[in-house]
Amino acid sequence: MSRRTSNQVLQIPAGRSGERGFALFEILVAFVVLALGLGAISTGIAVAMRSDGRAQASRVALRLAQSRLEAAGIAGPLVPGHREGRIGNSYEWQETITAVHIAAKPPEVRDGQTSQAASNAAISPYWVEVAVQAADGTVARLSGLKLGSEPRP
Repeated sequence: MSRRTSNQVLQIPAGRSGERGFALFEILVAFVVLALGLGAISTGIAVAMRSDGRAQASRVALRLAQSRLEAAGIAGPLVPGHREGRIGNSYEWQETITAVHIAAKPPEVRDGQTSQAASNAAISPYWVEVAVQAADGTVARLSGLKLGSEPRP
C-alpha cells in the first residue's frame, strides 16, 4: 500500500509575470470608453434640446398666426391692404387682406322689393393671409377666406 506522507506540499502556480499592472490598464481603457460614451450622450442631449426649442418656437408662431387669422374681421373691419407689427420681442406678424370679386347676376326685383340675394349683397368675401416669424427665423403661414361687410363709399 502506498501512503502519502504529509510532507508533500500542493503547489499553486504563481501569477504570470506579464500580468503585473494589467488591472490598472483595464481601468484606464474603461474610463476612456466611458468618457467617449458620455460625450456622445451629451451631444445627443444638446441636439435634442435645440430641436425642442425650435419646435416650441414653431408651435408658438403657429398659435399666434391662428389667433391673428381668427381676429381678422372681428377686432376691426376687413379692409384690403397690408399690415404688420410685433408681438413681444420675439415675434413679427404680417397680414395681407385681398378683396375677392365674384361675378354674380344682378339682384332680382319683384313687386318693387329686392330678393334675399340683394339684401346680402353688403357681405363681401376677403382672402386673409397671415405670416408670423419667430426670432430664430421660423415662419408660420396661414390663410383663409373670411366674410366681411363691404366698405361704404
